[in-house]
Amino acid sequence: MPKSSQTHVIEDEEKILQILQVNAKASIDDIAKKCGFSRQKVWRIIKKLDEDKNIWGYTAICNQERYNLKHFIMLMKRNTNPIDQKVMQEILTTRLDDLVPGSHIEIEDIEYVHGSCDGIFSFFAPDLIAAKKFSDRFKEHFNEYIADVELLEGIFFIRNQRLTNPDIKKLIQYL
Repeated sequence: MPKSSQTHVIEDEEKILQILQVNAKASIDDIAKKCGFSRQKVWRIIKKLDEDKNIWGYTAICNQERYNLKHFIMLMKRNTNPIDQKVMQEILTTRLDDLVPGSHIEIEDIEYVHGSCDGIFSFFAPDLIAAKKFSDRFKEHFNEYIADVELLEGIFFIRNQRLTNPDIKKLIQYL
């Protein structure tokens, strides 16, 4: 595919992705209208994005207060011990949400990073006690490879997944 044609395809994909990232429930017809594309073109692009794993899935953002969930971030710093294949496989296949049975931990994101920490875990828990149990259990379970874990409690989402919180006026009570 010539470079200019490939650039055009990427631009078309980006237009569609911008709409899906704001509203994953947008219909093919709505996306086509907003992008100025045919319905078939939108369908083909979304299908290809799915097949190529450029779209991993679709999600809904819930009001965590309604479900009595608090948001936490766990920062993890590794030590210098190399991780062998067996442990790597365990890390990749273990459902970390279940490290503390009955704790109702829901992991949102796990990211390996470069900087003052090596990993960031974003998760929901019913309270600080459950979150603390999870971070302690994580450190204990992988103690041979973990130098430190720091737990942060989120107070208020201003933006989440590129969307401004519809209850943004509640932020005033925290400032």
